[in-house]
Amino acid sequence: MVRFVLRSEGQVGRLRRSLPALFDALPGLRVVSVNLLPRHVALPEGEEEILLTEETTLPMTIGDVTLHPMPGAFVQTNSVVASGLYRQAAEWIDECDPRSVLDLYCGVGGFALHAARTGRAVHGVEVSTEAVASARRSAAEMGLDARFEVGDATAWAASLPTPPDLVVVNPPRRGIRARLASWLEDSGVGAVVYSSCNPVTLAADLDRMPSLRPVRARLFDMFPQSDHAEVLVLLRRDAH
Repeated sequence: MVRFVLRSEGQVGRLRRSLPALFDALPGLRVVSVNLLPRHVALPEGEEEILLTEETTLPMTIGDVTLHPMPGAFVQTNSVVASGLYRQAAEWIDECDPRSVLDLYCGVGGFALHAARTGRAVHGVEVSTEAVASARRSAAEMGLDARFEVGDATAWAASLPTPPDLVVVNPPRRGIRARLASWLEDSGVGAVVYSSCNPVTLAADLDRMPSLRPVRARLFDMFPQSDHAEVLVLLRRDAH
């Protein structure tokens, strides 16, 4: 997948004409797009995406599922370690044997799709429309009973009439913050699987949920040769 971030559409025609040469240079290429960022701001992308190829997603087999990220979607770049992360989460979820699972910040569905089982209601929530479309495509292709909705993770959780048995959270580096942590603490949710890329915000969030105690944790070297890592934690309510 190749994505060009431009200030305007002025060079789109030239890029279209150059596609044959680009495909010759990159035999594995499937998706090419242009993202428009017209303002001079410190952002990686703008709101408008122009796809230059018939293919709109890049199929990626990670763990036991095939994901379909579109340009701009968040995916773990280290597929080997991400496979281990998703499988470990699925094992912990199976041990808890929940009838309902809510995956917040679900992205293209990595955790939710691995958690899907016959007789288990799995629901993913993600603010990105494109990511939700990708997750729905993966679920349909694999025949998995998993639903995905576009929405804010905290607002969605707070609107539920009854809590799920287990919640998965995979927030950005800022963590889940006080409002969602308070909802998890007060909701009666029996277990939480928390995937974090920032131990500082993870520790702060765990302090906000004293009734949900860490019972297992595993470090994943998702970003080799750097001081960053992914930490997966299983929390159980009032576990001893």
